[in-house]
Amino acid sequence: MIARHRINPRHHGFAAPFFFAAALLLSGCGGQTYSCGTADANHCYGTVSWTGSPTGFSMELTAVPLTSGDIFIDDEGWLVDYYNSGNPLYGAYWVETGETNQGFGTQYFWANNSAEWGFESYMLGPVATSDLNTAAWIAYKINQDPTTSSSWNVTISRAATGEVLYTEQAGDTPMSPNTILAGQELAGSQNAQAPLAFFSQNKTIHNGSATFETTDGSVRADHPPNAGWWFNSAPSQTSNGGMFFTDCC
Repeated sequence: MIARHRINPRHHGFAAPFFFAAALLLSGCGGQTYSCGTADANHCYGTVSWTGSPTGFSMELTAVPLTSGDIFIDDEGWLVDYYNSGNPLYGAYWVETGETNQGFGTQYFWANNSAEWGFESYMLGPVATSDLNTAAWIAYKINQDPTTSSSWNVTISRAATGEVLYTEQAGDTPMSPNTILAGQELAGSQNAQAPLAFFSQNKTIHNGSATFETTDGSVRADHPPNAGWWFNSAPSQTSNGGMFFTDCC
């Protein structure tokens, strides 16, 4: 497994000790049972969140092979408007994107929840085996459309080359985002697995201008999923938005 998930931290400003510590965690485990709800509610999370008035976010995420378990698991980011208290499925409007396995292999996806249409989710296609085998850095971006304020543009690309893999748009989703989340979501009760994944180059977008996160946000780790800031790599300790990790189970 270590050979399959060679991560290149130098591009992100992390040195050789990263490899040693990552190797210790990549062994993972399987077969754990957990209580993470149904397909529609009461999921478990390993996330970091930032609050404010963002109009978008961007991040880079290592591609890893996910095992769905009896419902699903994903690594992703959300742009959320919590119009009242709740969790990422209820009490909010949002747009999200990342990679997921819902029983059909590891795939790119995006989804949104709007007042007019409710929740809609779109599978975009499988994550390339070559990207999974090297834990390639994949860049994700959600930002408000510059001409239509109720539309949100979703872009997925390869970080190293800038090659755009998918461009999508969530239309008819009027919202005033107040939260960015990044991390892992888990639904079901057994057998999901997700190798160690990293979120880096974390940025908030305000009216088209992107800036690195400089605060450590609020971390939630339901164990599973496991999540947190990598050793000495929180945003307050770095100049590139920090290095957040997730794994399960």
